[in-house]
Amino acid sequence: MRVSIVYNPRSGRGKAQRLADAIHELASSRGHAITMYDISRGGIPVAEDLSDTDRLVIVGGDGTVHHLLPLLTQTKVPFQHCGTGTANLICHALKMSRKPAGVLEQLEIDSEPRRIDVPLCNDHPFLIMTSLGMDASVIHRLEESRKLGGYRAYIKPVIKEILTPRFAHAEVVIDGQPQPQLSKPGILVIANMPNYGGHFNPCRDACWDDSTLDIAHIAGRTSITSGLRYLALFAKLRASRCAVGKSITLQAIQSSCVQIDGEKPNAVPSVLNPGHTLRFTLSDQSVFAHAPRLPRAS
Repeated sequence: MRVSIVYNPRSGRGKAQRLADAIHELASSRGHAITMYDISRGGIPVAEDLSDTDRLVIVGGDGTVHHLLPLLTQTKVPFQHCGTGTANLICHALKMSRKPAGVLEQLEIDSEPRRIDVPLCNDHPFLIMTSLGMDASVIHRLEESRKLGGYRAYIKPVIKEILTPRFAHAEVVIDGQPQPQLSKPGILVIANMPNYGGHFNPCRDACWDDSTLDIAHIAGRTSITSGLRYLALFAKLRASRCAVGKSITLQAIQSSCVQIDGEKPNAVPSVLNPGHTLRFTLSDQSVFAHAPRLPRAS
């Protein structure tokens, strides 16, 4: 089998480099042909480079997969994500191993690739979710002051957000129909996948191949009310209003932070100011995952 490994050596403070090397060694010892791409050195392949590849292994965080979406939408080579970030939502949702031996075991399973929808936010592709409000503000604060690794890095940003919360407030329109119940202050999440950071899953019914987008609104005007609703979500209780559609428009009433796939975005406004709009649609392109541990598609 011909395998391409694309890795981000900066992810996981060097963990991605070690895992990529270990996967390379194991796969080579079993007779597989391996090609390595280090994206920190401009080693991002183009679709033509993968023309004779059977599997694509991405070693890095969710952000690494996010930045490879332009490539993934141009090739039907199924990818497998070996997560080395903090949340690793993609490999968690698709039941992909994060250990070299497990990665190789899954790679060698013959299974039909799983199609995944690619939503667009103002024509910019994402895979997991986009959100506005307190959680996006935490991402902004994190990127401004990250020093620690893992979930420890979130402690100070979360405390700052509790003390000075920044909520979202936007007019929501789904498939051309205004949604007054979703157009109140709080947190807005537009999801393609059910998994979310810290196992808070406001759109837990989101399905990555149903050709629709899920939106959740977690109401709140204070840190206390929002915190209680987040705890309810953690306990797997329904603490948000949810809806589904093929197109969603948000027009900001007040300024709010934006995050996409766990990162402060560059391609769309990172702060949505009053009167500005985010439009969510579904791309006519898909990506394909090698996820043999998932139940067979119906």
